[in-house]
Amino acid sequence: MRDLILDLGERILVVLLFAGFLVANARSRDWADLLLVGLESIAVVFILARRRATSVSDRASDWVLAMGGTFAVLLARPESRHMAPDVARALIIVGSLVATIAKLSLNRRFGFAPANRGIQASWAYAVVRHPIYLGYTIAEIGYLLYNPSLRNLIVYTIATGLQLARIVREERLLMQDADYRAYAGRVRFRLVPGVY
Repeated sequence: MRDLILDLGERILVVLLFAGFLVANARSRDWADLLLVGLESIAVVFILARRRATSVSDRASDWVLAMGGTFAVLLARPESRHMAPDVARALIIVGSLVATIAKLSLNRRFGFAPANRGIQASWAYAVVRHPIYLGYTIAEIGYLLYNPSLRNLIVYTIATGLQLARIVREERLLMQDADYRAYAGRVRFRLVPGVY
């Protein structure tokens, strides 16, 4: 029963926060902002339609990191001035493509808190173990350049720190699975090929 309540609460929170992000960015009428809305909408759909997990973390700190890493970026807001708009748009496009390909390859395995919904080792997951976070990072750098503000800098700095901690927590749970350990042996890097 507790797992069902957590799952339902997570889904409701995702929808509410996404609605606020959608409303704030829809008013901007800028395609670069709307592209990031599209990217986030894929995550919302997969969270609403995901498969049941074989194991889910029951640590409160894992859930807090997952919530912060997922929802912090939804606090970013569009700005009227843009810095390096062509570079920013290119980063948003590239990051969105990377994250979209990764989400589509993960499909209904997509989740929120650390959980094992089956190991994905192909497509984007053959390059790095967390390609969705790589795509988000690239797109968020672009969004920050396109919408420079102290607020957005703080939001993305916090979100990036939370995502890095989240990766460690997810892998702690996933490394309990022999298939994931074998996968991690083949795909050495978590986030950035050749670096981390």
